[in-house]
Amino acid sequence: MTPFTVWGLENRRALTERVNGTWAADRDGLPVIVKFFPEQDWRYPLRVAAALRAQGWPTPEPIEEPLVVPEGAWVLFARLPGEPRQTSQEERRARGRLLAELHLAATATGIVGQRGGFALPDEVVGDPELEHWLRVHETAHPEEGGILRRCRDDAVSWFAGHPEPDVPRSVIHGDFAVWNLLYDDDRLTGLIDFEASHHTFQVADFVLSWRGYQHEVIRGYQEVRPLSELEREMIAPVYRAWMFLGLKRELAAHHDRGAPLDLTWQLTHIDRL
Repeated sequence: MTPFTVWGLENRRALTERVNGTWAADRDGLPVIVKFFPEQDWRYPLRVAAALRAQGWPTPEPIEEPLVVPEGAWVLFARLPGEPRQTSQEERRARGRLLAELHLAATATGIVGQRGGFALPDEVVGDPELEHWLRVHETAHPEEGGILRRCRDDAVSWFAGHPEPDVPRSVIHGDFAVWNLLYDDDRLTGLIDFEASHHTFQVADFVLSWRGYQHEVIRGYQEVRPLSELEREMIAPVYRAWMFLGLKRELAAHHDRGAPLDLTWQLTHIDRL
């Protein structure tokens, strides 16, 4: 039986094509959200959301016990009200201020353990297996492989010169973008999609909120929590390191087994620096 049958859901429609799929549906006439978390540490993002919810943040709350399967878990949430705002300079600055407030709350959760399958940026780019597969890919595809390898080398070089940087760390949201913030007029009614949450440097949350060009996000953030000189300096290498999350597996699958490989996301983001 599928989770849609177990929970008596109707009118399901996919909201994303990602592996950790998301569906909207109805149950007894009320809107709900179904998510599949395809990893063993699927409880981690739920724990982060719950800890923030305890502080008053409007995060998704499961309304049934998760359905655990060998590949991960299905989770059913009530759909939070509100809609994303239209992006603008003011929205970005306001989002930056809100992100700084979120980081204060994230620190207060006391969550310091790392999520399974995630690592700090220096560990990601310093992985010898990643280096191997990047060089394999560069041999097969010199242009795009060279771009990726140089990006990785730049990040490795920066972290080698700044071992164990003394900057704030906490759990982060991981995708603090306009589409993951819901509003009813000016009231925040939903902070959603914690799939990328893990413990790392707080400036890592700029990767998908700032995205390499939305500079008002950083300006708004500093209105609430000014960044140190070292934090400002490490935004770029952390951003570069983010380009390689999960890429080792994708490259290995492509070159070992001929699996499809699409590097558009990485190459587009690298080009923004």
